[in-house]
Amino acid sequence: MAKMADIVGWYSLSWKGGAFEVCLRPAGYFFCPKFQAPARWELEGNRIYVDWAKFGKYEFDYDPATKTMAGNALPKNEEDAGNWRKAEFARPLSPSEALLIGDGAGTEWDFQWSGGNFPVQFKADGYNHFKCEDFPAHAHWSMAEDKLKIQWGDFGTYELTVDAAAKTMEGGAVGGDWSTDWRKASLTKNLIDNKVLEACEEMQPWRTQIGRAHV
Repeated sequence: MAKMADIVGWYSLSWKGGAFEVCLRPAGYFFCPKFQAPARWELEGNRIYVDWAKFGKYEFDYDPATKTMAGNALPKNEEDAGNWRKAEFARPLSPSEALLIGDGAGTEWDFQWSGGNFPVQFKADGYNHFKCEDFPAHAHWSMAEDKLKIQWGDFGTYELTVDAAAKTMEGGAVGGDWSTDWRKASLTKNLIDNKVLEACEEMQPWRTQIGRAHV
Protein backbone atom coordinates (compact mmCIF):
# COMPACT_ATOMS: atom_id res chain seq x y z
CA MET A 1 0.00 0.00 0.00
CA ALA A 2 1.37 3.41 -0.98
CA LYS A 3 2.00 6.15 1.57
CA MET A 4 1.80 9.87 0.82
CA ALA A 5 5.34 10.43 2.09
CA ASP A 6 6.67 7.89 -0.43
CA ILE A 7 4.85 9.59 -3.33
CA VAL A 8 6.07 13.14 -2.64
CA GLY A 9 8.45 14.41 -5.31
CA TRP A 10 8.77 15.56 -8.92
CA TYR A 11 7.21 13.63 -11.80
CA SER A 12 7.23 13.85 -15.58
CA LEU A 13 3.56 13.97 -16.58
CA SER A 14 2.72 12.85 -20.11
CA TRP A 15 -0.38 13.39 -22.22
CA LYS A 16 -1.20 13.67 -25.93
CA GLY A 17 0.32 17.17 -26.02
CA GLY A 18 3.73 16.17 -24.63
CA ALA A 19 5.27 16.08 -21.17
CA PHE A 20 6.07 18.51 -18.37
CA GLU A 21 7.04 18.39 -14.71
CA VAL A 22 4.65 18.38 -11.78
CA CYS A 23 5.34 18.13 -8.07
CA LEU A 24 3.32 16.23 -5.50
CA ARG A 25 4.12 18.08 -2.29
CA PRO A 26 3.50 17.13 1.34
CA ALA A 27 0.03 17.63 2.86
CA GLY A 28 -1.63 17.14 -0.53
CA TYR A 29 -0.37 20.24 -2.32
CA PHE A 30 0.08 19.88 -6.10
CA PHE A 31 2.36 22.22 -8.05
CA CYS A 32 3.13 22.60 -11.74
CA PRO A 33 5.48 25.42 -12.85
CA LYS A 34 4.07 25.41 -16.41
CA PHE A 35 0.36 25.28 -15.52
CA GLN A 36 -0.01 27.00 -12.17
CA ALA A 37 -3.27 26.75 -10.24
CA PRO A 38 -4.42 26.27 -6.63
CA ALA A 39 -4.37 22.47 -6.83
CA ARG A 40 -4.51 19.53 -4.43
CA TRP A 41 -3.91 15.77 -4.51
CA GLU A 42 -5.07 12.96 -2.27
CA LEU A 43 -4.40 9.25 -1.92
CA GLU A 44 -6.94 6.45 -1.49
CA GLY A 45 -5.25 3.07 -1.41
CA ASN A 46 -2.98 3.14 -4.46
CA ARG A 47 -5.16 5.60 -6.35
CA ILE A 48 -4.25 9.29 -6.57
CA TYR A 49 -6.84 11.98 -7.23
CA VAL A 50 -5.75 15.41 -8.46
CA ASP A 51 -8.00 18.48 -8.36
CA TRP A 52 -6.17 20.89 -10.66
CA ALA A 53 -8.69 23.73 -10.50
CA LYS A 54 -9.22 25.24 -13.98
CA PHE A 55 -7.06 22.51 -15.56
CA GLY A 56 -9.46 19.74 -14.56
CA LYS A 57 -9.67 16.68 -12.34
CA TYR A 58 -7.66 13.47 -12.75
CA GLU A 59 -7.23 10.01 -11.29
CA PHE A 60 -4.15 7.80 -11.38
CA ASP A 61 -3.31 4.28 -10.31
CA TYR A 62 0.06 4.43 -8.57
CA ASP A 63 2.59 1.58 -8.74
CA PRO A 64 4.80 1.71 -5.61
CA ALA A 65 7.38 -0.65 -7.16
CA THR A 66 8.13 1.57 -10.18
CA LYS A 67 6.87 4.92 -8.80
CA THR A 68 4.82 5.40 -11.96
CA MET A 69 1.20 6.44 -12.49
CA ALA A 70 -1.34 5.67 -15.18
CA GLY A 71 -4.71 7.29 -15.35
CA ASN A 72 -7.04 9.69 -17.07
CA ALA A 73 -8.87 12.96 -16.95
CA LEU A 74 -12.28 12.94 -15.29
CA PRO A 75 -14.85 12.09 -16.32
CA LYS A 76 -13.18 9.06 -17.87
CA ASN A 77 -13.95 8.70 -21.58
CA GLU A 78 -12.83 5.46 -23.21
CA GLU A 79 -13.71 6.85 -26.64
CA ASP A 80 -11.43 9.86 -26.26
CA ALA A 81 -7.92 8.98 -27.45
CA GLY A 82 -6.55 11.94 -25.52
CA ASN A 83 -8.14 11.09 -22.18
CA TRP A 84 -5.11 9.20 -20.83
CA ARG A 85 -2.37 10.55 -18.54
CA LYS A 86 0.87 8.92 -17.37
CA ALA A 87 3.59 10.01 -14.95
CA GLU A 88 7.08 8.80 -14.10
CA PHE A 89 9.06 9.70 -11.00
CA ALA A 90 11.80 12.21 -11.84
CA ARG A 91 13.47 13.11 -8.54
CA PRO A 92 12.77 13.76 -4.86
CA LEU A 93 12.49 17.23 -3.38
CA SER A 94 15.93 18.73 -2.87
CA PRO A 95 16.89 19.35 0.79
CA SER A 96 16.53 23.11 0.23
CA GLU A 97 13.16 22.77 -1.46
CA ALA A 98 11.90 20.46 1.28
CA LEU A 99 13.04 23.00 3.85
CA LEU A 100 11.09 25.85 2.23
CA ILE A 101 7.97 23.72 1.79
CA GLY A 102 8.06 22.54 5.40
CA ASP A 103 5.11 20.36 6.36
CA GLY A 104 3.42 21.25 3.08
CA ALA A 105 2.01 24.75 3.44
CA GLY A 106 5.36 26.60 3.38
CA THR A 107 7.56 28.35 5.91
CA GLU A 108 8.16 31.68 7.66
CA TRP A 109 11.62 33.23 7.85
CA ASP A 110 13.32 36.14 9.63
CA PHE A 111 14.52 38.21 6.66
CA GLN A 112 17.46 40.53 7.28
CA TRP A 113 19.16 43.37 5.42
CA SER A 114 21.23 46.42 6.27
CA GLY A 115 18.05 48.29 7.23
CA GLY A 116 16.79 45.77 9.77
CA ASN A 117 14.73 42.59 9.73
CA PHE A 118 11.12 41.48 9.25
CA PRO A 119 9.16 38.22 8.73
CA VAL A 120 8.49 36.80 5.27
CA GLN A 121 6.63 33.72 4.12
CA PHE A 122 7.36 31.27 1.33
CA LYS A 123 3.95 29.80 0.51
CA ALA A 124 3.88 26.29 -0.97
CA ASP A 125 0.61 26.90 -2.80
CA GLY A 126 -0.07 26.43 -6.49
CA TYR A 127 1.76 29.66 -7.34
CA ASN A 128 4.71 29.74 -4.91
CA HIS A 129 3.58 33.04 -3.46
CA PHE A 130 6.06 35.10 -1.45
CA LYS A 131 4.43 37.17 1.29
CA CYS A 132 5.76 40.09 3.32
CA GLU A 133 3.45 42.24 5.45
CA ASP A 134 6.06 45.00 5.86
CA PHE A 135 6.70 45.34 2.13
CA PRO A 136 3.60 43.96 0.38
CA ALA A 137 3.71 43.16 -3.33
CA HIS A 138 2.51 40.54 -5.78
CA ALA A 139 5.56 38.30 -5.38
CA HIS A 140 6.66 34.73 -6.12
CA TRP A 141 9.59 32.43 -5.41
CA SER A 142 11.24 29.66 -7.40
CA MET A 143 14.11 27.29 -6.74
CA ALA A 144 16.72 25.33 -8.68
CA GLU A 145 18.67 22.99 -6.39
CA ASP A 146 19.81 25.28 -3.53
CA LYS A 147 19.46 28.54 -5.49
CA LEU A 148 16.39 30.55 -4.52
CA LYS A 149 14.96 33.41 -6.59
CA ILE A 150 12.42 35.92 -5.23
CA GLN A 151 10.54 38.09 -7.70
CA TRP A 152 9.32 40.79 -5.34
CA GLY A 153 7.38 43.09 -7.65
CA ASP A 154 8.49 46.73 -7.41
CA PHE A 155 10.95 45.80 -4.64
CA GLY A 156 13.18 43.94 -7.09
CA THR A 157 14.45 40.44 -7.75
CA TYR A 158 16.72 38.60 -5.34
CA GLU A 159 18.83 35.48 -5.44
CA LEU A 160 19.85 33.61 -2.31
CA THR A 161 21.68 30.36 -1.64
CA VAL A 162 19.90 28.12 0.86
CA ASP A 163 21.85 26.14 3.44
CA ALA A 164 19.38 23.37 4.26
CA ALA A 165 21.46 21.97 7.13
CA ALA A 166 21.81 25.34 8.87
CA LYS A 167 18.27 26.44 7.88
CA THR A 168 19.58 29.77 6.63
CA MET A 169 19.99 31.59 3.31
CA GLU A 170 22.05 34.50 2.04
CA GLY A 171 22.47 36.48 -1.15
CA GLY A 172 21.31 39.80 -2.52
CA ALA A 173 19.57 41.78 -5.23
CA VAL A 174 20.14 40.60 -8.80
CA GLY A 175 22.65 42.96 -10.35
CA GLY A 176 23.45 44.58 -6.99
CA ASP A 177 26.63 44.77 -4.93
CA TRP A 178 26.16 42.01 -2.35
CA SER A 179 28.89 43.42 -0.15
CA THR A 180 26.52 46.28 0.68
CA ASP A 181 23.14 45.26 -0.78
CA TRP A 182 22.98 41.87 0.98
CA ARG A 183 20.06 39.78 2.23
CA LYS A 184 20.04 36.97 4.80
CA ALA A 185 17.32 34.88 6.41
CA SER A 186 16.85 32.15 8.99
CA LEU A 187 13.94 29.75 9.41
CA THR A 188 11.38 30.76 12.04
CA LYS A 189 8.61 28.18 11.70
CA ASN A 190 6.63 25.95 9.39
CA LEU A 191 3.29 27.35 8.26
CA ILE A 192 0.11 25.56 9.28
CA ASP A 193 -1.85 23.79 6.57
CA ASN A 194 -5.23 25.54 6.76
CA LYS A 195 -6.57 23.88 3.58
CA VAL A 196 -7.13 27.29 1.96
CA LEU A 197 -6.43 27.42 -1.78
CA GLU A 198 -5.31 30.87 -2.88
CA ALA A 199 -6.01 32.47 -6.23
CA CYS A 200 -3.45 34.62 -8.01
CA GLU A 201 -4.06 38.24 -9.01
CA GLU A 202 -7.35 38.52 -10.88
CA MET A 203 -8.08 34.82 -11.30
CA GLN A 204 -11.60 33.69 -10.49
CA PRO A 205 -12.16 31.57 -7.39
CA TRP A 206 -10.81 28.06 -8.00
CA ARG A 207 -14.11 26.31 -7.37
CA THR A 208 -15.71 27.99 -10.39
CA GLN A 209 -12.95 26.82 -12.71
CA ILE A 210 -12.92 23.07 -12.10
CA GLY A 211 -13.34 21.12 -15.29
CA ARG A 212 -13.19 24.05 -17.70
CA ALA A 213 -9.91 23.04 -19.26
CA HIS A 214 -7.59 20.06 -19.32
CA VAL A 215 -3.82 19.70 -19.68
